[in-house]
Amino acid sequence: MRRILLLARNDLRLTVRDRWSFLWMLLLPLAMTWFFGLQGRQGSGPPKFSLTVVDRDGGWIARAFVGELAAGNVELHELAPAEADRTEKKVRTLVLPEGFTAHVLAGERQTLRLEKDEGAANDYSRAAEVHVVRAIARTLALLVEMRQSGSLEGAAPEFARLQARDPLVRLDVTTAGHGTAVPGGLAQSVPGILTMIVLMNTVIYGGVFLTLEKREGMLRRQVTAPVSRAGLFTGKLFGRLLVAGLQTVVLVLAGRFLFHLDLGPSPGGLLLLLSSYVFAVAGLATFAGAVLRTPEQASAIGWIAGMVMAAMGGCWWPSEVVPRWLWRAAHVFPTAWAMDAFHALISFGRGVEAVVLPAAVLFGFGLFFSALGARYLDPSGA
Repeated sequence: MRRILLLARNDLRLTVRDRWSFLWMLLLPLAMTWFFGLQGRQGSGPPKFSLTVVDRDGGWIARAFVGELAAGNVELHELAPAEADRTEKKVRTLVLPEGFTAHVLAGERQTLRLEKDEGAANDYSRAAEVHVVRAIARTLALLVEMRQSGSLEGAAPEFARLQARDPLVRLDVTTAGHGTAVPGGLAQSVPGILTMIVLMNTVIYGGVFLTLEKREGMLRRQVTAPVSRAGLFTGKLFGRLLVAGLQTVVLVLAGRFLFHLDLGPSPGGLLLLLSSYVFAVAGLATFAGAVLRTPEQASAIGWIAGMVMAAMGGCWWPSEVVPRWLWRAAHVFPTAWAMDAFHALISFGRGVEAVVLPAAVLFGFGLFFSALGARYLDPSGA
């Protein structure tokens, strides 16, 4: 067992020592995760729109109204009147006029001005308009309730108390019928890039180093040592497990602590998924190194196979947006099973029960390719 572990550690050392491995295994996937995550920043929730508020009044009703605006799917920015005069126009700006609180208390009609930049997205601008109307309606409703129970003068604490109550009516929105929620943002890019990069790098590096060892006669020398042919193969498989496992741990930690992505309610399910995927990738990488003859073949085929499996398996875009027949066909690849399980945990909040079948299939992939690799690995390099 000690010699098997030494073989595995040597493969990991060769991979980490390569000067390009740091770029391909760490910097590139982190940059891709960040870039593609920005394309749909909603993550597993609805997207937010930006709104800048300029409060020229400062009265308690104005402040209470701004508090209502801050609730919901909005990125609210406040500017002081002096800052607004010397700051370039924002995408969407709502201005509360001077005397707003006093005029509302006097029952006088007030007009709020929502300014939009010419380049503002129409969908987000309409969402901002609806959000402002909702805040107006809720603020007026609370003021009417206060008016019925007493005076409005100096009633900011009472307004805050009413504002903090649980709503009498709550609207819960869920997917029904044949609707399908589509993951996006970091909830798509973190598992997608992890699945693609771990597969691609492990197959490329694992295949290249194994073909090099065959070509240069290193496998022949290793097999003459006190280690069986089965032990030699096991050591090579363990080496690729270490390479894939190291990448996986780094990218999972980056997703959780660098990108602040909630990885789901089941740590056990996540661990089961990651271990099964690492085993599947390690088996595939060892098989590739066993059947291919040259490092050039291993590099080219590893790159092409990784890209095809990533695209088909839903690493680049959510598989929920592709035709159902194509989604089914993609499950000949381990990437599709991995992404199904990742989305079940991260985007849909399911538990370990959603991971059991994908993990079993991934372990099956690993066993199948490991058996083929053991069958075709020839230490002589012939």
